[in-house]
Amino acid sequence: MSSQTARATGDAMLEGKGELASATKRLLLVGGAGVPELEQAIARRGWRALMMTYPETIGAAAVTETIEHVETADFARPAGVVRRIAALRAANAIERVVSVTEFGLLPAAIATAQLGLPGPATRAVRDTRDKLRMRRVLAEAGLGQVRHAACRDLDEARRFLDEIGGPIVVKPVSGSGSDGVSRVAGADQLDAAFTLAAGAAGFMGLLCEEYVDGAEVSLEGYSLAGRFVPITLTDKITDERFLEIGHQQPSGQPPEVFEAVTEYASRALTALGVTDGVTHSEFRLAARGPVLIETHTRMGGGNLHVLTRLTTGVDLADLMVAFGLGESPDVRPVPQGRGAAVRFLVGRPGRVAGVVAPPATSADGVHALKLPDPGRTVTGRSASQERLGYVITTGATAEAAGRAAEDFAARIRIHYEGD
Repeated sequence: MSSQTARATGDAMLEGKGELASATKRLLLVGGAGVPELEQAIARRGWRALMMTYPETIGAAAVTETIEHVETADFARPAGVVRRIAALRAANAIERVVSVTEFGLLPAAIATAQLGLPGPATRAVRDTRDKLRMRRVLAEAGLGQVRHAACRDLDEARRFLDEIGGPIVVKPVSGSGSDGVSRVAGADQLDAAFTLAAGAAGFMGLLCEEYVDGAEVSLEGYSLAGRFVPITLTDKITDERFLEIGHQQPSGQPPEVFEAVTEYASRALTALGVTDGVTHSEFRLAARGPVLIETHTRMGGGNLHVLTRLTTGVDLADLMVAFGLGESPDVRPVPQGRGAAVRFLVGRPGRVAGVVAPPATSADGVHALKLPDPGRTVTGRSASQERLGYVITTGATAEAAGRAAEDFAARIRIHYEGD
């Protein structure tokens, strides 16, 4: 469905439906293509939804009994997205807006504030979307952990590198999915790092930070009336380019790490003005303790919501909808007696010609499998949207689930045109 066709359908949606249409409660889902748990959560409550999504994910979205309308949006132009949200509300009596995609968070927050709809505070969304603002807010609150600087040119980056005296990270201030992130050990690498970052989606400037070594984890949780509720800690697997290539739960870290991460996340979210909603916070476990990389006012991507439901019973997608509808959920994790893992299929640059994979069976521990369609193109850029698919597995432990995912992924063969 083209954006133009979708918009025409959406603007005329209520024509001829009279009182029945007026009685239907509708929300706007910003993002969420390919996440059936969101649609299920909306349907359970008797609501209907319209969806805005990226052009590249429109194929994963479909009009159903619950999702009445789908259209594409240019999230690189947030002002246009705000205006479009207002137009959809006027035409379709939308009562709520729920954003689950990173680049849709701020336009949705601005739109809900302008339209007088419930939603997260614009300040909280802005200060978590912009990583430089996040660092400054946390430093002012006495929670600064990482030396950082806004680097407007190569000279500023060189000075910062010299000041740090060791590796630094160069990344977009408002990036997502590891896009445009580089580890820089010497001044000769800065030019390439700047070029890579400038090519990231939604580029709005550069941030330089000291590099922090250590295992990477993420904390899935939510805040309710200013009180942070931790759900689970996820062990993350990244490659040398910071691209996330796997997750697994429950974390193998000791309880004191979970406690330390939770304590810092609670203080940081309070400082950032996050009072209600699902959050996803990423940390490096340094020798000096857990160091916050970034935090988000949404559930984590990369199927973390699936792993969390499998291991704790908590449905993060349902929580996203609950908060969007103004509910006050009060859920706690309950260990499900198993581990869960996801491993992503990362391909080389080229155009996919075909895929050969073994049958996905419970005997192999496979819970879900997504393979790339023929014709899918990989550019070689280090970003989550470049991943070709995934395998989700369960096992007696997180480690067992991780091994099962890796073993199954190793048996998948992706063929490229020209091979």
